[in-house]
Amino acid sequence: MRHIACTLNVDGVPTKINIRKVAKERRFLAIVDQTVTEYIISDETNEVEYYEGPKLDNYLFEKIAALIKQYFPKVKAIVKVGEDNYEDYDDY
Repeated sequence: MRHIACTLNVDGVPTKINIRKVAKERRFLAIVDQTVTEYIISDETNEVEYYEGPKLDNYLFEKIAALIKQYFPKVKAIVKVGEDNYEDYDDY
């Protein structure tokens, strides 16, 4: 599991953020002031999306999404937009 730690100023208040990638999955745990919010990489759009936990405001979500895209660039979606869908794969 890899992680990133940084401090952002939110309305003049220093806020510590830790982002941890869950091993062998496209999930990330964002720990902000000891509360854990989980984000995932969408299967189809390759964008960071909220999954579970307390929702953060838009400013923090944008910063966390940018950090995930910057520091974990090899985490990709399973299905590319407009190319395949799940019905094209055999269930063996």
